[in-house]
Amino acid sequence: MKKALLSIAILMLFTGCFGPQQAVQTKQTFTFDYAPKESGKSGSANMVLAMVQPYYASEFTSGSGELFKAFQTALGGDIEELILSKGFTLKGPYQGYDEMVFEDKKRTDILIQIEISPRFTAQEGGWKTNISILGPSNNTYSYSGKASLVGKINISGVEPLTNEKIWSKSVLIPNVENISISTSNRYTRVLNSVELINDPGVYNELGKALRTQYGGIMEKIAAHFNVEEFSSMKNQIRELKSKKGY
Repeated sequence: MKKALLSIAILMLFTGCFGPQQAVQTKQTFTFDYAPKESGKSGSANMVLAMVQPYYASEFTSGSGELFKAFQTALGGDIEELILSKGFTLKGPYQGYDEMVFEDKKRTDILIQIEISPRFTAQEGGWKTNISILGPSNNTYSYSGKASLVGKINISGVEPLTNEKIWSKSVLIPNVENISISTSNRYTRVLNSVELINDPGVYNELGKALRTQYGGIMEKIAAHFNVEEFSSMKNQIRELKSKKGY
């Protein structure tokens, strides 16, 4: 009887080790691209804009991951193209306000700053403990549920010499709700939210959702770069520069 029980235990162990395994999933490469619908003559807006590279809001802690770095880089490049397509002259992009030299500040009408503030929320489901026959220390954990991707992109303009804000807009990232997510790997502990996003199974689903929304986000941003509205601020810009003696 003992031999029979031992044989069953060994069979269970080997079945667990060598039975059907979940297919290994890898992170997809996501590209984001937008083509401006306008093609204004270079310099036709008769205004000089400068731009700081887009940056993530301080409360968003996943900006260093590949997906969100790709989104950030694409957004910066496409906004550059957008500004030029509207007929503005563009300086930069700069890494930050302090990188802009005095001569550029003098000759630039408005410095554009772009803050990206997405929010990833896991709404349903949760972590599951996968019990190991080898004991609790060998248990693994996997996540399955639904999530949402929401947030906004804040765009502002300052007069460069005084660093005074003169223009501000906010573009909502269209809510992508009820994204089905599940970890492609099993882990020896429960992951934090940053680690969870970087699991290939979760990463790929978020990437698809963000790529789906990208064109709509850029269309909303494009609508705010209105040449007539920017031209209406010229008197205010001159007044602010005069405070510095220019």
